[in-house]
Amino acid sequence: MKHYQILLISLFFLAPTLANSAHAVPLKFVFHDFAPFSYQDENEKPVGILVELAQRFCQEWLEPCSVSVLPNRRAKHLFAAGEVQGIFLGWNPERATSMWFSIPMVETEYGFYSLHKLSFSSLTQLSGRTVGVYGPSNTYTSLMLQQQKLSQLNYEKFKTAIYPQGDELPLKMLNKRRFSAYYVNKEVGRYYAEKLGLNNLNYLSTHKHIYYCVAFNMEHTSAETVKTFNHEFQRLLNQGKLADIYQKWQMEPAYLDPIMYPEMNMPY
Repeated sequence: MKHYQILLISLFFLAPTLANSAHAVPLKFVFHDFAPFSYQDENEKPVGILVELAQRFCQEWLEPCSVSVLPNRRAKHLFAAGEVQGIFLGWNPERATSMWFSIPMVETEYGFYSLHKLSFSSLTQLSGRTVGVYGPSNTYTSLMLQQQKLSQLNYEKFKTAIYPQGDELPLKMLNKRRFSAYYVNKEVGRYYAEKLGLNNLNYLSTHKHIYYCVAFNMEHTSAETVKTFNHEFQRLLNQGKLADIYQKWQMEPAYLDPIMYPEMNMPY
């Protein structure tokens, strides 16, 4: 009887793990060069807050699980072909029609960096000017929303200078006054500004509550697998197993009311 009681107690504590294992499949995650969220250091080691969160998750996953950082186009090709299950993307409504999403891993924002001499304080001051942006990307999609706001206010639209990578090059061009402002993730802009030693920049916040997640291809990954991923990630958050990573990168876990998960295509 004593052994039977021990078995029942053991099964009770193992139940969540056993339930999750039913939909635990081998997972490969791919990230693109987007510091400080995901990039390769000088030794070509994948680093960044999202990379390290995914790596910590992989340590707990019951099946083989890997994380890599690749050039953006290569990463998207592998994802579309089903050769990897998950890719780092910013959530937006259009993407949510064809992809499952993890619960948010990081909440961030977009805005305009400009030289102090210009110091834009409102969107309307950018009317008729040229704005640099990384695209195609979620950042570019957000910039087009800012464009719509100008049109609705009957202001002339701004022109865009599109760069294929969200690295230091656009900030170098901003410093050379090739365009008036650079629209970018706040943390990305700050990271590269510090790397380049640029301290003559002004920042205008325009789009808050941007959620960075892992996206899953609906054609190659089941909703149940994504649900299991989300439950496991939430468990790690609740148990404080990710706290050191957020602290290291000076960021906070994202919070989104679970009532929003269904309409945002986040299986939970």
